Amino acid sequence: MNDPYEFDLLHLHTEDSDNDPGAESSATDVVLHGEHRAGPRLPMVVSVAGHTDAGSLSEQLAEGLLGTLNHRQVASFDVDELFDYRSRRPQVTFTENRFSDYRGPRLDIFEVRDAMDRPFLLLTGDEPDFQWERVAETVLKLIQQLDVSLVVTVDSLGLPTPHTRPVGVTAHGNRRDLIEGISTWSPNAQIEAGLSQMLELRVDEAGRDVVGYTMHVPHYLASGRYPQVAVAALEYAGAACELMLPTDELREAARTVEADISRQVEQAPEIAQLVQKLEANFDQFSSTAQRSLLVKHDDVVPDAEELGAAVEEFLRSRPEDVKPGTEEQIPPPGADDDGDTPGQPSG
Repeated sequence: MNDPYEFDLLHLHTEDSDNDPGAESSATDVVLHGEHRAGPRLPMVVSVAGHTDAGSLSEQLAEGLLGTLNHRQVASFDVDELFDYRSRRPQVTFTENRFSDYRGPRLDIFEVRDAMDRPFLLLTGDEPDFQWERVAETVLKLIQQLDVSLVVTVDSLGLPTPHTRPVGVTAHGNRRDLIEGISTWSPNAQIEAGLSQMLELRVDEAGRDVVGYTMHVPHYLASGRYPQVAVAALEYAGAACELMLPTDELREAARTVEADISRQVEQAPEIAQLVQKLEANFDQFSSTAQRSLLVKHDDVVPDAEELGAAVEEFLRSRPEDVKPGTEEQIPPPGADDDGDTPGQPSG
């Protein structure tokens, strides 16, 4: 039988090894702060960049949290075991006659403290190419050893929604108090799985509390950096975990992107017409009764089943030119012939 504290895919970081990168660490050192972990159980937020990362959600979320809040690295996955470098080649900087700033794949676990100094765990980085089951098993062992109170996954999809309306969400998981009345779209469908979805399933099967929030990004902006989706994801994750997470810088970036998109839409009448159609469809099937996670437990929770069914029917009945997954893609507002995305520098 395998040692329950064997983490052979992880490089474990003790507080001493954080200061001395060459220091060796044992599997039992992964317990955060050792015997000092006597306070409340920690939640874990999971945000992994993969095919469900529309609007560059994962990168923005990690930058927003790790660039603002106190944190320390707990562990990092053995990337050489998990990634196909030739299918997703890393970036390196070349300046005059030297290489620098090699940016390889990462998959890391951090202990982060929110604005009120409340700790939580953050699993962030790139979705592995290989060994999903072993990665999920490793994360689950860590969750069980540390008795994580709640796992919250956040990801994003490109959907036919207008940028002029609030970011929608599909909520899922086994904590009904954290998902009921939240979703703006709840389809019944088979979808392509990612590591986040498989990990959420494995955590649920293990009887641990887990919820997920899939954010809806306008499909014509999904390939660019869309700060609005990161703001929404941090709001949902923070409310579910009862954490105060920073969004000020992302909100400022969102205002800048919003103004840029609006200018470009005004200059492209055909795109403005498309946005108007998306607005009409969104308004027809949207609900003003969507519940906030910040409501009291004794508040009345509206039923979202009719809304989900209505939106699903809308997606089935939309014209072919706005259905996701078709070969003909609608260009982003203001895109030139080279396909540059609004708010993104051209290559």
